[in-house]
Amino acid sequence: MLAGLHPVSDLDPEKRISLAQRGHFDDLRYNQRIDASQENRWLLYLVDGSVRLSNGQEEITIAAGSARAHQPLFSKGNLHERAVALTRGRLLRLDRGLFEVLQRQEQQSGYEIEEIDLNGTESTLFVELYEACSSGKIELPALPDVALKIQAAMKDPDVDIRRLAGIVSADIAIAGGLVQAAGSAVYGTGNPVRSVRDAIVRIGLTASRRLAMTIAMQRVFRPSSSVINQRMQELWQRSLHVSVLSFVIARSVKGIDAEQALLAGLLNEVGTIPILDYVGKRYPDVSVEELDATISKLQGIVGELVVRSWNLGPEMALVIRDAGNPERRQGADKADLSDVVIVARNYHSNLDRSAGEPDEPFYALPSFARLGLEPPAEDGTLSIVENAEDEIREMMAVLHGG
Repeated sequence: MLAGLHPVSDLDPEKRISLAQRGHFDDLRYNQRIDASQENRWLLYLVDGSVRLSNGQEEITIAAGSARAHQPLFSKGNLHERAVALTRGRLLRLDRGLFEVLQRQEQQSGYEIEEIDLNGTESTLFVELYEACSSGKIELPALPDVALKIQAAMKDPDVDIRRLAGIVSADIAIAGGLVQAAGSAVYGTGNPVRSVRDAIVRIGLTASRRLAMTIAMQRVFRPSSSVINQRMQELWQRSLHVSVLSFVIARSVKGIDAEQALLAGLLNEVGTIPILDYVGKRYPDVSVEELDATISKLQGIVGELVVRSWNLGPEMALVIRDAGNPERRQGADKADLSDVVIVARNYHSNLDRSAGEPDEPFYALPSFARLGLEPPAEDGTLSIVENAEDEIREMMAVLHGG
């Protein structure tokens, strides 16, 4: 069936099988309504029955088996479309995020097993995890409920401060974090605010949404078993530092959103979470060396699957893919969000000697030059970071929940 559907027919047969294993059918009731804004993570195809599709300006009828039914029901990015079932029928759901990852793999051959040096237990573990990723069988962390609600609200062009405040206020931790942030020197004079609404007014609607999403992400870092508890805590602390460093660095670079950098920095190693979960459940006795080697090779592709499943957008997916591979940015002529996170991540690792001596100083990276940052001091520190110590502590307290 997939071989006759656009655009998934462009995938090679093996990748179509992987996509099919993640897909499923849904029955349609007569007069059932389907909204594009709620189905953005799926490629939907009508396989039985007929529907009336409207984009607000015109309506068309789509019948199963027609040429139009061989295309996705909703256009990519058009969240104002909706369909109403004219008969009983059936829909095929395919994971859009997985399709886009498989499509990019095919176009760029970016993650081919045969290109990676494998040995011993590491080889077995890597191949098993890779196949689980490609087939969609690896368990990806779910986006927190409040983050889903914020995300859905912000897709509405008419969303206002009162509506966002209502969503945030229902979650004590996020509401407290926004109020705490708005009352810090980061977003003003340090004068406290009295309500979530006042906090959003001070921070701004878009910045508040991104900050609330970042605060919510703390829940993603909760370990699923005691086996991986220490590793997850280490990952959380490292990600927290990279997040706040990304925020501080982004503020000094024109054209890059600091709150988006905050979220990107926090998620720069998000692919490690499902890998730790998978290994903790199936290979609790794997050596640290074998686990580290597997994580370093796979966290990019797994992380990309995670953020695409969350519909965080192609730019965020690119950051996750590039964060651990600065060489991917070779030849780029303009600084972007990936450069910010690469520098923040390597700056943190250059200053943290617990992992040993870094391979390359952060200021020697092409990303550092593109960002146009001032050279570091003799001790390897950046003045924009050192001068923001108080703000860094405040932001870390906001994200840490206290």
